Amino acid sequence: MPTPRLASLLLLLAGSLLPADADTLEEESAITGSGGGLGIPAFSPDDCRPLSVDFIVKEGDPHASAVVDEITRDLAAIGISVNTSEVDREMWGELMSQGAFNMFMSKTWGAPYDPHSYATSWRQATANAHHVALENLTAPLTRESLMSKIEAVQKELDQSKIAKGWEEILRDVHGEAFNVPLWGERAPYVFNRRLIGVLPGNQLWAYDLNDVRILSGSANVTVAPGSTNGLFQSVGPLNPHLYFPNELFVNNWIYEGLVRYGKDGAIEPALATEWEVTNNGDGQRAVFTLREGVKFHDGSSWNCSVAKLNFDHVLNPTVKERHLWYGLPEIISSWSCDAEGRFVIETSAPYYPLLQELGYLRPLVMTAASAFAEGGTKTDTHNSCTPQSEGGFGPEKWDHLHENVTCVGLKAPIGTGPFKFVSKEVDPADNTTDLSVLFARNEAYWGGAPAIEFLEVKYFNDTDAVEAALLSGDLDMALGIGPLTSSQVRNFETKHSGTFETIRSDVFQNTVIVLNTGMAPTDDINVRKAIIHAINKAPMVEEEFFGLNQVVSQLFPKSAPFSDINLFPQWDYDLEKAALLNCPGYLERRLAAIPWN
Repeated sequence: MPTPRLASLLLLLAGSLLPADADTLEEESAITGSGGGLGIPAFSPDDCRPLSVDFIVKEGDPHASAVVDEITRDLAAIGISVNTSEVDREMWGELMSQGAFNMFMSKTWGAPYDPHSYATSWRQATANAHHVALENLTAPLTRESLMSKIEAVQKELDQSKIAKGWEEILRDVHGEAFNVPLWGERAPYVFNRRLIGVLPGNQLWAYDLNDVRILSGSANVTVAPGSTNGLFQSVGPLNPHLYFPNELFVNNWIYEGLVRYGKDGAIEPALATEWEVTNNGDGQRAVFTLREGVKFHDGSSWNCSVAKLNFDHVLNPTVKERHLWYGLPEIISSWSCDAEGRFVIETSAPYYPLLQELGYLRPLVMTAASAFAEGGTKTDTHNSCTPQSEGGFGPEKWDHLHENVTCVGLKAPIGTGPFKFVSKEVDPADNTTDLSVLFARNEAYWGGAPAIEFLEVKYFNDTDAVEAALLSGDLDMALGIGPLTSSQVRNFETKHSGTFETIRSDVFQNTVIVLNTGMAPTDDINVRKAIIHAINKAPMVEEEFFGLNQVVSQLFPKSAPFSDINLFPQWDYDLEKAALLNCPGYLERRLAAIPWN
């Protein structure tokens, strides 16, 4: 028999073998349904440590709900019972920030946020489940040292050093086994063939419809959009300076920033036509030449004073705390207008994602001066943030911000984008759900008026209602993740291709289960590895998503900047490794069967 030290080594290898080593071990002994290659009986849950884990899933997430049963079944095979709680958005956020979970269904944020902004958000328990999940890492790695690396790499400007820095970070993260990578999300677009020019946006929830053309029928178009809550429910107060229930897809239609995030990550001109970024002492200085002749939806002019006004409100010293899920609000040290009417941003340190983060759909996008209360000059007493009585900064955990600032919101949603807000019909039954929201094309849009005259967002109770409305002709488009199930998308693709076109985006974001290192039993890295290897992703993805999504083995999509690296061990399905990690009875039989002499 091997010594305890050798047995421990074998257990360690089970969770961290490279592919070549795994092949060697498989030759020595293989688990099958009827016994291994050395005549070892197949393991059963009776061989395993009986463990229990709490699994948190957000209510209304159709993809998460679809796979909970399969995940529960897979983990039961190695003796782990799963207590699943499907909770509403608010409770989901509370449990996340409290760390009251072992397993937490989540997603990366996709382009343009991965990996830098997503990883930066780990410093806030209120922003990301990874904050509490990083509590108990393997020494010498700690949450603090990992966050220091993430902060430091973003202050690099040399591309080779940035790539090297992210490779080290991603290897650290991967090796700690606190993520179960499941699948890469692709957004489906199903639309009536009377429309052409519909293309996937360059980021999730960015439905770019200003280039759509109409081949037949009305210039009025109806749409069921995927939203941050799955099926569309409400556009919220249409305030681009804050978050849910304000919707990103609406920001993309109404508002614009200085730049925008383009195809393959290119930074494209928007309300700025050109820019120059130079080193300035310890930081950087970015000078933006603003687009001339641009009008807001109320007819007022876009200029540098309006840019500064928007920055004044979003980056108010108190309000700024709400935006520290990403790095830019913290790194900006000043913003001003120069004598030539250019907008000037200075940073306290070099910051490579500067332009990319200025292309986000919120919060640093521009609304007209007329939308601000009291002329916009009183950012402490009349800030554009949402009043507390209307939801304020979001969940109660942000209520302390109201002690030092008075939020009054915006008078109206007035941007420069291709569509402008007209009206909405609110369901009187709950005074929350928007049954219909109407937008009109911006005839004066600097990029050319859209062909769509009126764009109506419609509410539906469920995906069956969306499907029926498409087939009846009452609905023109279902865009993104949420309005239709994967099977319904497949049905349109195979049975209704004469009337409807179906396209898919590239992988935007990865769905993952975050494992909490600070709560037993997932504080044990071998338990985390056992969970990862026990979940059989491939049939789950095939059965539930009909080829729409793709199995993944690491945290970020390989299309994300600096993320196209091979990480080992691969976090793939391997029931034998999972059994070796959590089933001591099986391990003992494995060790006993090995011919040590």
